[in-house]
Amino acid sequence: MIFRAGNSIEHIYQFKEVYEGGGMGMVYRAHHIAWDIDVAIKHPRPNFLKSQSQIDEFKVECSTWAAIGLDPYIATCYYSLEIEGMPCVVAEFMPGGSLQDSIQRKDLYRNDEDESLARILTIAASSAWGLSRAHWARLIHCDIKPGNMLLSEHGTAKIADFGLAVAFRPSKPDAKAAGLTVAFASPEQIRGEPLTPASDVWSWAASMLVMFNGGVTWENGAACGAVLAEFMNEGGKAYRIPPIPASIATLLGECFRFTPDARISDFDQIAERVCQCYEELFEEPCPASKPDLELISADSLNNRSVSRFDLGDLLEVHRLLDDALSVDPLHPEANFNSALLEYTASGKYHTTFLDQLAQAAKFDLGEYRPYLYLACLLNADQRMQEALDCYAKARGIAAAHEVPEIQRLWDLSNQRKLNPILAPPISGEDFSHDSARFNRLMAKSELAIREQRLDDARRYLLMSGDIPGFARHPKRRRLLQQIEV
Repeated sequence: MIFRAGNSIEHIYQFKEVYEGGGMGMVYRAHHIAWDIDVAIKHPRPNFLKSQSQIDEFKVECSTWAAIGLDPYIATCYYSLEIEGMPCVVAEFMPGGSLQDSIQRKDLYRNDEDESLARILTIAASSAWGLSRAHWARLIHCDIKPGNMLLSEHGTAKIADFGLAVAFRPSKPDAKAAGLTVAFASPEQIRGEPLTPASDVWSWAASMLVMFNGGVTWENGAACGAVLAEFMNEGGKAYRIPPIPASIATLLGECFRFTPDARISDFDQIAERVCQCYEELFEEPCPASKPDLELISADSLNNRSVSRFDLGDLLEVHRLLDDALSVDPLHPEANFNSALLEYTASGKYHTTFLDQLAQAAKFDLGEYRPYLYLACLLNADQRMQEALDCYAKARGIAAAHEVPEIQRLWDLSNQRKLNPILAPPISGEDFSHDSARFNRLMAKSELAIREQRLDDARRYLLMSGDIPGFARHPKRRRLLQQIEV
């Protein structure tokens, strides 16, 4: 199966580019017409899937990847499906290229050594956080390498291409990958032995060594420990690349222990040690902070529901939306999508969804989305003056670059062509700084509540409401409820 630029499938995807060099097989850049975003569509090479049982297993592992949902350090898998008889995975498209591209172009090492080292450590931390989440979801990636670490505009990495991933669980103690990249593979993977999360640790460390070394100077991944030792004996520095910090060299040494059971295998610990190194060197928090899963959980549930809508699984769509609203009753997209589905099915929607969108607009004063969704729903109900008022408020709040999206959804509402909407992802360096400020204000609020200084608590909570994306945080809502009782 090969699609060409300009081909469209099922009036959902418009193919734009073909990349034939993908590790797992063919990779396509396509535009998802209803979502108005680009996605990556991938299908495995035929030698990876030789039987129906292997195809079924591929679908299961893709579903496990998709169930991870939104994460700032993992490329989102929307779903797997068959296109013209070939199992495919539809995933997030990242235009910034891979870490491998950045190493080859020397972009990674631009400017002075301090900036370059900060960039390297940020990638190291973010990729470790991403692998921690994958392991939490009981997925072993099996092909960690710079080519499968995609870089965001903020300089953080997202783990991508789980095409070789295997699930580890008691029912599968002998999990093995269908393929590997020899230069980054762990000794046990090269020997064809059963895999554990420690195998990804070895491959991650090999990828980090490449950043400091400037490229791959070995053929077999099993040699990485010896390569690191030789690199350190020669001073731990490559030409025009910052020297490897001693604490990072020690960490990589622990990752390269030959026996998997002796290897450090907790990616949370690995990420925290990288962040600690960053803070000691630069006297500020690492831009790749630990993800706030509570903040993005409702976003993740909503987006999984939108993905299932594409597959026609309405029971799962409603279940996921209900779960999203139980986590965050004021979630803009989950309220809009629930109302839209109800209206599509019955020609009316429950006013609860409008009330919760109105509350969301008051909670997050600088956010245009609740007003826009209200405008679209009121427009569908032919309450034109109210709809126009909300539309005007949305445009009045939005930044210039957000106006086209407002106009696009408003036009679709006029044409009665609205579809469920994805929640925008939250990630990047700004999020890290905002998260640190939010957590400080939450700690101050909790202390003030314990000491019965309710006016101070209200002030801190009011200040936290001005942080973009954090106004509806479940922790903030819980604290507001405590002081209102």
